Amino acid sequence: YPEPDRLVNVARVFRSHGREATINAQDGAAWELIRDHVTYLDSAAVGSANGVNFGTVGSAQHIQAQRVGAGFFRILGVRPMVGGEFTRDEDRPGGAPVTVFSYSFWQRAFHSDASVVGKPVMLSGEAHTVIGVMPESYHSNYADLWTPLRPSRTGEGSGTNYEVLARLKPGVSWAQADSQIETIGAPMIREWKLGADVYARLHLITLQQGETDDVKKPLLIAWAAVGLVLLIGCANVASLLLARAATRAREIAMRLAIGGSRGMVLRQFLVETLVLAILGGGLGLLVGKWGLKALKDLAGGSFPIPASARLDGRVLAATAALALLATLLAGVFPAFEASVVDIRTALTEAGTRGVAGLRKRWSRRLLVAGEVALAVLLVIGAGLLVRTLTGLDHLRPGFDPANVITAHFSLNDARYATSDPVNKLFDSGLARIRELPGVEAAAVALTLPYERALNGGLQRLDGPEAGPDWLTTDEVYVTAGFLRALRISLLRGRDLRDSDGVKSAPVALVNEAFVKRYFSKQEPVGSHIAVDSVAREVIGVVDDVQQRSGWGAFGPLAPAPTVYFPAAQVSGNMTTLHTWFQPNWIVRVKASPDRVKRGIEEITATLDPLLPIAGFRTINELRSQSLSQQRFHATLLGTLSGLALLLAIIGIYGLMSQSVLERRRELGIRLALGSTLSRTMRDAALPGIVLAALGVAAGCLLAAFSTRVLEHLVWGVSTHDATTYATVAIGLVLIAAMASFIPALRIIRLNPADTLRDE
Repeated sequence: YPEPDRLVNVARVFRSHGREATINAQDGAAWELIRDHVTYLDSAAVGSANGVNFGTVGSAQHIQAQRVGAGFFRILGVRPMVGGEFTRDEDRPGGAPVTVFSYSFWQRAFHSDASVVGKPVMLSGEAHTVIGVMPESYHSNYADLWTPLRPSRTGEGSGTNYEVLARLKPGVSWAQADSQIETIGAPMIREWKLGADVYARLHLITLQQGETDDVKKPLLIAWAAVGLVLLIGCANVASLLLARAATRAREIAMRLAIGGSRGMVLRQFLVETLVLAILGGGLGLLVGKWGLKALKDLAGGSFPIPASARLDGRVLAATAALALLATLLAGVFPAFEASVVDIRTALTEAGTRGVAGLRKRWSRRLLVAGEVALAVLLVIGAGLLVRTLTGLDHLRPGFDPANVITAHFSLNDARYATSDPVNKLFDSGLARIRELPGVEAAAVALTLPYERALNGGLQRLDGPEAGPDWLTTDEVYVTAGFLRALRISLLRGRDLRDSDGVKSAPVALVNEAFVKRYFSKQEPVGSHIAVDSVAREVIGVVDDVQQRSGWGAFGPLAPAPTVYFPAAQVSGNMTTLHTWFQPNWIVRVKASPDRVKRGIEEITATLDPLLPIAGFRTINELRSQSLSQQRFHATLLGTLSGLALLLAIIGIYGLMSQSVLERRRELGIRLALGSTLSRTMRDAALPGIVLAALGVAAGCLLAAFSTRVLEHLVWGVSTHDATTYATVAIGLVLIAAMASFIPALRIIRLNPADTLRDE
């Protein structure tokens, strides 16, 4: 975007007990305050991107639409290619329904027909006028089209569901705008009545920070891991160059003796290293082309790797810079060591047993020990992430996920703004789906296990724990048969019935996590709670299921406190509810799921031709998707740590191979004087094992101070988990012992007489 350094988000900053949290979200009241009183910013409110129904002649499709405020595109500095953007009149409650298309959607749905601007289209059950098409250069990962946000203080605007995008006005400095936003926001923050130990303010952050703050730390960790692997590789090359320099000591001494300079020797070694780095960089580009595709496939939407990412000129420049850096890291020290030669000793003893050779041997050993230490650091980090993923993947689901298919669809639709048409759709659809061959049970739920549920306010109305305080809970509307469809156990009380409708008393089921958190002193069944100001009787307690958390410190997956209530007892405007969540048909099948899927599609199309199925998912697919970020981080760091471990073992093997080669005469003399073969092999391998043990100890110590950066990625296991540390340490020492003993096997073929005769 033009002048991207002047693009900002308005964030809430909270500081307490030395910790600071930045929340890039605002409610309707904060937006109106910014819009009406902040003069140093050109601002717009931005909403979420959601699935909606888009109808064309004879068909309908499910697409992604983002709701943005007037001025959104102007602030970014990107104008529609055809037509214009939203006005303030359109971006207010009751404004004209209009939409702006993305270039790709315009091509896909209307074959680049420019005459579509000004024409009506059916969107979310309502006719919208197309007023613009964005240029091809404007890429959006969020939306196929945009509609006016129409922000307010009620409904969606009563919570922190908006983002405020702004641009500093011409001539305004960052400090001026930040000071004004903090001053204007201070009275509003005082109304929040935060604790005395909590400091809060409105603050400007860069748009880049606002859009990438949640991926910045994982990305930096990935970069650090890649950097460590590069460093280990450079140490390996440096170790090999030192070994090679030791064998060339006579050559270097000869050149220095006949008038050569140290500078010439340094340049020669650096040029040789540069050739290696260039060859390695070229090979890296070839491997990187495959690796980029594998990385995109691994991310699978869980990590924001742009589809446009490719090996371009910037990558070539970065690779060239890395090759130069690798030359310096791997070549300078060996070149310097090679140029420091005792000419007399080198010419008489070839430098392999003199003072210079001993110094180079210790240099190589330190490099190898450093490699092992860095490899241990990476392997421990990967081990913690793998243990986290394994633990989450094996959590008790609390239901039977086998033979269950789900189909989600969007009711963010003007035709389903009230509960009557919604309940009619559910009742008619379920009656027909249950008649399909192979269907055992069917129900509807607003959200599913392994998904994030709606968060709402809760009050306890009776019993010893009753009080006026509003608490937080997950809320899921369901239909009768929900427990049977997922085989969730009813622990006590009764299940929901078809008779629990709009004319009967409001009821609810709660899960065991809800009881443990909010009903520790009273019997839940028969108690009364208010959920979003609706009083309900708790009629039963059900087993916990795993859900993605949207509040509290429950972890990536956990049985959060949840209230289940009948869909038929949801009243009022349902548009706000379905803006964020898409309900699901839940069907337990006996056999032939493909046939049932076709039946669900046909039934839904018969009930409403403009209500397409957004997609089918099994519960196992939902579980896999819910852990996609953990899987991405564990696989990426695991791959890098495996590469680091391989390099470290190669370093140990190379060091010990060179050591055995250099010590052939010494080992031959030992055998000739009566030393046993096993003892000689043990003595030859012992230095490698000792080096590995020292490297492992240093790596564990380094990990103890470094793995705290993984705290936000690790769950269910401590960053100082003794099992992980012990497993990595013991495993690495054993592998290093094997890498040390394999070169020592050459001693078996060593003939002491031949060795002495050669010398």
